[in-house]
Amino acid sequence: MNIAIYQINMERDTNRIAFMSFENLERFQHSPNVDCKIYDKVFEGDIDCNNLESIYRKFNLDHPADYVGRSLSVSDVVEVKNGDSVEPGFYFCDDFGFKEVAFDKTLCPETERKPITDKISVLLIQPDKRPKLVEIGSSLEEMQAVVGGDIEEYMPFEDDAAIICNEEGKMTGLPLNRAIYDGQTHEMLDIVAGDFFIAYAPIESEKFLSLPKEMADKYAKMFKNPERFFRTDDGIKAIPVSPTKDKER
Repeated sequence: MNIAIYQINMERDTNRIAFMSFENLERFQHSPNVDCKIYDKVFEGDIDCNNLESIYRKFNLDHPADYVGRSLSVSDVVEVKNGDSVEPGFYFCDDFGFKEVAFDKTLCPETERKPITDKISVLLIQPDKRPKLVEIGSSLEEMQAVVGGDIEEYMPFEDDAAIICNEEGKMTGLPLNRAIYDGQTHEMLDIVAGDFFIAYAPIESEKFLSLPKEMADKYAKMFKNPERFFRTDDGIKAIPVSPTKDKER
């Protein structure tokens, strides 16, 4: 197959839709259409794949040498130029499979995308969504782009897992996301506003590292359900809610 891959440049992603499913586009950007202007082309060429799911696996497990993007994730767009089993067109990588979309690649800026040479796997947690393991660049600018502002490190856990969030999330009115609880009493200690991610932060390391699988599984379970918050006479309370869909990439 001959394909191209387009990914959101998070510096231009003012509506914070990177890694969001197709059904959430209208809610966050007030339009159901894919905004081509925030995408960069990160790959173009021939690959040994015969369907869209095999493309997804390849660009997660076996990146081509000249690939300059993140691992293929929800919100990416795959252009199929020719192939035996897939009609030519543009396909949005969704929570479940792919969705054919209108996409004007001429609106994508003609900028050279530098390879992301230092990547880490982190657990991304967004309001109203289940956690998902994603790959991001480990530079300060990339982490700031993920949370939408200056980052704050928060380590409320007994192990070396760090919450990386927007330090002004509450002050700027970002949506409340998840509560942090005391591991023994289950008392609510804090609420994180806006998108945040969990990374591995051992004390001997000077930078954040990829989250080990056992930690990723632990915190994916801990933050599995989105929460709704409400005021009571005894303070703010939270109740878990289930997303509309149960299985996601």
